[in-house]
Amino acid sequence: MYRKKADAEVYSAIRQKMEALDLRDTPLNPNIEPNPESRLFDPSNPDRPPMPEDDPVSHKLMQTVDGKSGPSEWQQSGAPDTTRNDEWKHSLPKDKNGGIILDQKSAVHLALLNSRDFQREKEDLYLSALDVTFQRFQLSPQATLNNEAKSGWDGKFHSGLPANPATATEKRHLSFLTDGNVRWLTSSGGELVAGFANSFLWDFNGHNLKSTSNSLLNFSLVQPLLRLVGRAQTLEKLTQAERTLLANVRQMEQFQNGFYVKTVSGRASGEGPSRNGIVGASGLGIIAGTPSGRTGAPRADGFLGILEEQKRIQNLESNVARLRESFDQLSAAFDAGRITSRLQVDQALQALFNAQSNLLSSRAAYQSRVDAYKIEIGLPPNVPLIIKDPLLDQFSSADPSATSIDLQLSGILSKIRNREIPLTPETLTEYIHGLQGLEKPLFALLSVTQNDIKSLAAILPVRKAQLAELLKSPDTALLSIEPERLNPATLDQKLAKFTDRSVQQAKDLTAVGDGLKAIAAEVQNTNFETARSTLIDLASRLSGILLGASLNQTATRLEIAVLPQVDVSEEKALEVAKENRLDWMNARARLVDNWRKVDFSGQHLRNALTLTVTGTTGTLDANHPVSFDARTSSLQAGLRLNSPLNRLADRNDFRDAQIEYQRARRDYMLFEDRISQSLRNTLRLTHLAELNFELRRAAVQVAIAQVDLARLRLDEPPKPGATPQFGATTARDLVSALSDLLDAQNDFLSLRVGYDVLRLVLDFELGTMSIDHNGLWKDPGAITESTLSHRIPKWTEVSAAPVHSTSNQTAQAHPPFRQAAPTVR
Repeated sequence: MYRKKADAEVYSAIRQKMEALDLRDTPLNPNIEPNPESRLFDPSNPDRPPMPEDDPVSHKLMQTVDGKSGPSEWQQSGAPDTTRNDEWKHSLPKDKNGGIILDQKSAVHLALLNSRDFQREKEDLYLSALDVTFQRFQLSPQATLNNEAKSGWDGKFHSGLPANPATATEKRHLSFLTDGNVRWLTSSGGELVAGFANSFLWDFNGHNLKSTSNSLLNFSLVQPLLRLVGRAQTLEKLTQAERTLLANVRQMEQFQNGFYVKTVSGRASGEGPSRNGIVGASGLGIIAGTPSGRTGAPRADGFLGILEEQKRIQNLESNVARLRESFDQLSAAFDAGRITSRLQVDQALQALFNAQSNLLSSRAAYQSRVDAYKIEIGLPPNVPLIIKDPLLDQFSSADPSATSIDLQLSGILSKIRNREIPLTPETLTEYIHGLQGLEKPLFALLSVTQNDIKSLAAILPVRKAQLAELLKSPDTALLSIEPERLNPATLDQKLAKFTDRSVQQAKDLTAVGDGLKAIAAEVQNTNFETARSTLIDLASRLSGILLGASLNQTATRLEIAVLPQVDVSEEKALEVAKENRLDWMNARARLVDNWRKVDFSGQHLRNALTLTVTGTTGTLDANHPVSFDARTSSLQAGLRLNSPLNRLADRNDFRDAQIEYQRARRDYMLFEDRISQSLRNTLRLTHLAELNFELRRAAVQVAIAQVDLARLRLDEPPKPGATPQFGATTARDLVSALSDLLDAQNDFLSLRVGYDVLRLVLDFELGTMSIDHNGLWKDPGAITESTLSHRIPKWTEVSAAPVHSTSNQTAQAHPPFRQAAPTVR
C-alpha cells in the first residue's frame, strides 16, 4: 500500500513538471519499474524479495554472531537465481530463422530496456520527486491519533499502611486514553498545533465501581514576525525541492536524447538527473572531439562504429579478392612466359597472405567490439547477435557479391592450374560449366553498376551545386587546392567514363562467354593441355573483368555520395542553443538558487520577534466527556525578541553563501564558455569534413586510377617482334596501388560516418534534437539557419501554483513542444 501510494504521488509530481514544461509529446516515461521484456525485470514480490545467494562464510555470521543466534529468516539459504531472469530472451528481435537481429532501432530499444545506467537515472528522477512529496507533506495539516488501554491491580497496602488496616481493600482499575493532534506549518512560517485528549477510568474497589472521564482541548500558535520573514524560512526547502525536480525532469529529457547519441555514436552526452540538483555545473565539454588523422572527423563508436567496422571488414574482403584476382592474372602471365621472374608473382602472393591475416585479425577484433557493445546496452556478452542495418548500405562503395564471385572463380582457377589433376572430357566440361555459371552473377554485377550510374546522373545537379559552393570557400584558396579538382564540369566527364567502362566490360564478358562456348563445343576433339591454357586465359580475363567492374562500381558510388548540408553561423548556433538547451535553462536556475541562499542566510542575522499564543479548555462533569466548560480554560499570549548579540555562526554561513554565489557565477560563465567552445568546435569539424570529403573522394579516385594503370600493363599486348615481358615493378606497383586504395576507401568511410556523427552531435548541442516514442532520432536532414527557425521548441513557463490536472483535455490544449522532423534514424 505504501509503495503504491508513494508511486502515485511521485508520478503525479513528475507529470506536473512535464505539463508545466509542455513535455507531453516526449517519450520520457517516469515509471521506474522495468518492463517484463527487460533483463532488469524482477518477477519477485518487491515488498518481500527473496533472499539472494550469500557467500557461505559470510552467511555464518547471519546465522550466529558472537555466539548469538540471528533471526529465523536469516537462517535460510539464499536462492541462487534471484538476479537471473531468462524470460526477457523470448522478446528479443528475431528474424524468420530465429536469429537475433540487431539494427539501429532494436539497439536503441534494447538499450532503453536493459541499460543499467538509464535505469539508474530514472530512479534518481524518482528519488528527486520523492523529496518533493515529503516537503509538500511538511506544509500540509498533519493529524495523529493514539489510543492506549491499561489494566492494573493495587494491593491493600499499595499506598502505605492505612489508619484502619481492617478496612483496606485491593483495587483494580481499567483505563482508556485517546489523544490526537493536528499540526500545520503555514507558508508564512506560523506553526499551529491543536490537540485533543480524552480518558476513561474505571476503579473496582471491592464491590464498588467508580468511573470517571475527562477531556481536554488545547492549541498553540507560534508565528515569527521579523527574522526570516516567515515565508523565506518555511518555503525554502519546498521551493528548492520543486526547482530541483523541475531541473531533473529537464535533465532526464536531455539525458534521453543524449542516451541515443551515446548508444548510436558512442559520444559522451552528459549526466542525467541528480537528487541534490548538482549536475554538470561546468557543461558537457567538447562532445564532438578534436580533429585527428587524415580525415579530421571524429571516429565513430557505439552502433555506428560497429557498422563502420563491418564496412571496413567488407573493404578488407574486397581487397583480398582484388589481390587474389591480381595474383591470378600474374600467375597466368608467368605461365605464359610474359613474366620471367617468379619474384613478382611471389610478391603478389605475399601481399595476399598479409591481407588474409589482417582480415582474420579484424574479424576477431570486431567480435570483441560487439561483445563490449552488448554489455554497454545491458545485454550479456554470450547473446548471439546478427548486426544488420540498412543504414550500412549508404556507406557501401562496392557490391559484396563481387567477393562471392571472386571466391568461386579462384576455386575453379586453382583446379584448372593443378596439373596433378588429369584433364578428361568430364573434368574439362566441369570447369567450363563452372566458369559459365559465373557469367550470370557478373552480368548482374554490371547491371547494379549501371543502376548506380543512373543514380549518379540524377544526383549530378546537387553535386555540381556543392562543388560550386566549395570553390567559393576561403579554405579552398588557403589550402591551394587546384580548382580543377572541384570543377563541376568534371562530373559529366566522369559520368561518361563510368558509362563507357560498364559498356566495354559487358562486351568483354560477352566475348569470354563466346570463348567458353567455343571450347565447350570442341571438348571431345581438343588437346587437353591447349584447352587448359585456354581456360586459364579465359578465367584470368574473367578475373580482370571482375576487378574492373568492382573498381568502376566503387568509383561510381563515390561520386553519388552527398553530405546533408550544414550551414549555421557560430552566433546563430549559440543563440539557438541558449533558447533551447535544457541544461542551459537548468544552469540559469542553479545560479538563481545560489543567489537565493545569500538572502536566506542573511535573514538569520536580523532580530527575531516571535508571537506565541497557547490555550486549553477541559471538562468538569465526569459523566459528560464532551461537555467543555469555559471556566476550565486558559489563554496565554506573548512576544519573544531575540537580539543579534551572538551571530558568529550565522555570519559565517552568510559569508559562505556569498562566496558560493560568486563561485556559481563563475561556473555559469564557464558553462557558457564551454558550450560556445564545443559548438565552435563542432561547426569547425563539420566545415572541415565538407571540404575534406571531396579531398578523400578524390584520393579514392586517384587510387582507383593507379590500380587501373597497373592492370593495363597486364593487359598490354606485346610489341611485334619483342619478347612479351612485364616491367620489373609491375607486381609491386599493383599490390601497392591496391593497398593505397584500401586505405583511401577506409578514410572516405570514416569521414562519411563521422559526418553523420557530427550532425547528430550538432543537433544535440543546439538543443533542437527530437526523438520519437521508440527513442530514435528524427533526422532533420539539412541543418541551416532557415530550418532551425522551424524546429525551436516552444517551452512554457512554470506557473507558481502546482499543476494537478492530467486529463486528456489539458494535454490536448497544449501543442507538441517540437515539430516532427522528416526522417527517423
